[in-house]
Amino acid sequence: MTVKQDQHGIAVQAARPFLSQNLVIGAASVPSLAFQTIASAGGYADTGIPQDVTRNNTTHIRVVSTSACWIAFGTAPVAVSSGVASIFLPAGLPEYFWVLPGEKIAVIQDSAAGVLNIAELDN
Repeated sequence: MTVKQDQHGIAVQAARPFLSQNLVIGAASVPSLAFQTIASAGGYADTGIPQDVTRNNTTHIRVVSTSACWIAFGTAPVAVSSGVASIFLPAGLPEYFWVLPGEKIAVIQDSAAGVLNIAELDN
């Protein structure tokens, strides 16, 4: 995976997980917590983690699921089991996505329940 660039404008070939979420994949769409944003009051929004000057807003995530599923992105996403609003994610194959801070991901099963792991990446 190549993250566009770091704070110095240098291309980054790998990223380090910072925060992780597990979503239970089922017959109804389930949203994640919002992706990391730095709050101006000295902490990270949504998590309460103290601000660290080496951390930036989340711009990339890695997702992998234990069963085939459909995912959708947005500020209030709803995943559907087919159609143009969702992306199919096969079981066991990690994917990397560019995201906007404050967005969420929603997941729904394709044919069986499972777990979707979302790792917010720090470059």
